[in-house]
Amino acid sequence: MTDAAGDEALVSRFLRRSDERAFDALYRRHTPRVFGLALRLVGGDEPEARDLVQDTWVRAIGGLKSFRWESRLSSWLCGICANSWRERVRRFHPEITIGELPQSTPPGPERALPEEPIDVKRALVRLAPGFRAVLVLYSVYGYSHAEIADLLRISEGTSKSQLHRARRALRAALAEPEEGAQP
Repeated sequence: MTDAAGDEALVSRFLRRSDERAFDALYRRHTPRVFGLALRLVGGDEPEARDLVQDTWVRAIGGLKSFRWESRLSSWLCGICANSWRERVRRFHPEITIGELPQSTPPGPERALPEEPIDVKRALVRLAPGFRAVLVLYSVYGYSHAEIADLLRISEGTSKSQLHRARRALRAALAEPEEGAQP
């Protein structure tokens, strides 16, 4: 049985009989991917990521009856997660607009990367939320620009531009020495 067929069977059992074992199987199967996305979107804040995963599943349970199986269940869940994150950013950080580009991008010429270990996670956290979202959805989760545009409710052109600028900002962040680091 394929993953998609297994998901359909589990969702059907859950919806027909409120089968807790079916839901538990779905939860165990898909939560690692959703949590990974949530963790990256919130910049590594684990409690915030757990809240986002919980919100994702609450919304998913409410929408399972209308899920049309035009995409994978995991993609649908990640879309719910991305939308929940976007709504949280809007609610708790109204000064941040996901679809807008910041007034300036990190300055300075590109420098050679340091020879010390690279802390990509820390560099990702330093990116603007819109940059981080597009970069993670595209480079880590493999979404197309059309899918990202739909998930984040931005244009495809904005998604492409955000990705370009995110990569440039990430390179600049990786090239900058950490605060307090010895030269």
